[in-house]
Amino acid sequence: MLRRAVPSLVTLLTGVFVAAWTLALPTVIDVWWPWPAPVAGARAGTVALVWGMVLQPVVAYLAMLGLVVVLVRRRWRELAASLLLAGVLTVTLTTVVKHVVARQRPVTDWLGGLHADASFPSGHASAAVALAIAATQFTWAVTRRRRPTVVAGVVGGLIAAAVMAGRLVLGVHHVSDVLGGGLVAAFCAPLAGVLTGAWRTGAPPAGRPRRLVVVWHPDRVRGRVGLERFLASEAARRGFPAPRWVATSPDDPGAGPAAAALADGADVVVALGGDGTVREVLTALAGSPAAAAVLPAGTGNLLAKNLGIPLDAPRACRLALDAAARPLDLLRVEVPGHTARLAAVLAGAGSDAAVLEDTSERAKTAGGPLGYVLAGFRHLRAAPFTATVTVDGELSVVEASLVAVGNVGLLHPGVALLPAADPSDGRLDVLIASPRGRGDVLAMIGGVLAGRRTQQRVTRLSGTRLRFELSAPTPFQVDGDVVGHVTAAEIAVVPGAVSVIRPA
Repeated sequence: MLRRAVPSLVTLLTGVFVAAWTLALPTVIDVWWPWPAPVAGARAGTVALVWGMVLQPVVAYLAMLGLVVVLVRRRWRELAASLLLAGVLTVTLTTVVKHVVARQRPVTDWLGGLHADASFPSGHASAAVALAIAATQFTWAVTRRRRPTVVAGVVGGLIAAAVMAGRLVLGVHHVSDVLGGGLVAAFCAPLAGVLTGAWRTGAPPAGRPRRLVVVWHPDRVRGRVGLERFLASEAARRGFPAPRWVATSPDDPGAGPAAAALADGADVVVALGGDGTVREVLTALAGSPAAAAVLPAGTGNLLAKNLGIPLDAPRACRLALDAAARPLDLLRVEVPGHTARLAAVLAGAGSDAAVLEDTSERAKTAGGPLGYVLAGFRHLRAAPFTATVTVDGELSVVEASLVAVGNVGLLHPGVALLPAADPSDGRLDVLIASPRGRGDVLAMIGGVLAGRRTQQRVTRLSGTRLRFELSAPTPFQVDGDVVGHVTAAEIAVVPGAVSVIRPA
């Protein structure tokens, strides 16, 4: 309980200290720097001026933004949000306090255009300290090693101290100004960490030890070393053995390593990759006592989004270690001339598969699942086909451009292609789109974005088994992988086929 309260306590104490410092403004400590500013043109002043320009606040905040971008790419989203918010709070609080206190600048030849800018707190100092704290947090996240983290902290602290000293050399700030700026940054960092959840602490819940094996996709995962060390440290905190990591390959995209992990006695097999890797792992675990966990690292991550699995890597790791497994339905897909396969998300014939076939990686990368589905709607008018669809014995014959069969319904939080889909209800949901013009296409896009369950020229069905026959060979995809051009397929629900760790 005490450990959980540490971030809030640090935030409270630093906040009180900043408030007290601002109200009292201890000018008595300004004598700690007794040296006068050098005369205009002096070498020492010129060096300090150049140093201040090199590490002016805009440079420090741009460097923080660079760290944020790297963290987002590595899926440390909460920490990225924390660093971004810390920068915004530091700038805002520094500006507000400058305006409220309105302390005049010291008299010096090096003021330049700073005459109109208040002296307290130092913007250079607050930005430099904010960057030092951000760099320390970043280093710990990507390395999970004390030595490089300490080095980053020490180097960052020395640079911040040098920035402060440079401001004092120029005589553009008092000692209380630069220390006040550092305190502002020291308050904003933990405040941002608490608000975003990045500084989450506390003892892990008690539970039975789990043996984890991570099946990961080398082309999808950035920052694997840091993530591996983070997961190992979190496992050790719970008394679990260190997870074993096995990479996929072009010849074996995940089912083989997952089956080997199962044979080796793994309790949990973690799929680290996109929806394709997840499907391969779930296929190998179907019908087994082992549970699956998902660390989302793809461009779509549809299953993770539908199950409420965090896209933030540390949160997803903790979920895999702590949460309970619950049954998940899968879809068994049979296509004449192809080996039967299981799907966890969505199978579709028509426009969505055509987009994936033509520009799959570009479409996914540009806009994720929503991007490629919207692109698919632009193809709805192309090459319509006659579809004979039978759901639990009930026959429908329609002219269509898309037949989608889903185990889940969300394309993006708040955007549902199949609003009624539930991956644990033992049923599959079907959407048949039959637009006749551009107006119908636009209406369908608007209906999906608005979450409407009834739309013109859109047929929705539900059942346990579906068979469709098409009038012409049509592109067909299963969980984002194009199987080929088909004229028939049969899809059936496999209720509770696999246990997946997910939020309650």
